[in-house]
Amino acid sequence: MKKTEPEYYPPVENLLDLIYEHYTENNPVEKNTDAGKAAKAKEKELEEWLRSLNGMNRLVDDYVGDKIPLWEKIMDRQGTVCCAWEKTAFEEGLKVGIRLMMEVYSL
Repeated sequence: MKKTEPEYYPPVENLLDLIYEHYTENNPVEKNTDAGKAAKAKEKELEEWLRSLNGMNRLVDDYVGDKIPLWEKIMDRQGTVCCAWEKTAFEEGLKVGIRLMMEVYSL
């Protein structure tokens, strides 16, 4: 095993990334849970607030060169940040679970 290096694919850089990618692909977020509904409501609240600010309808470039309103670009960036934090929390949770298993089984 040590002689054979694993080959990952972008955006996967390590085993935790691979587990996260597999988990999220096969377990989409449920919007019908209380937490999912609350998150969706907060997202809608943010969008409405952004749209109400002066200048938010100004057109800016999106990722492929099309023009979108500034509020939409901000929402996209905000979503990217949330996804990064979600991935971090998932990976740290796995690490805590592994440590717990190691402690329980070493007793």
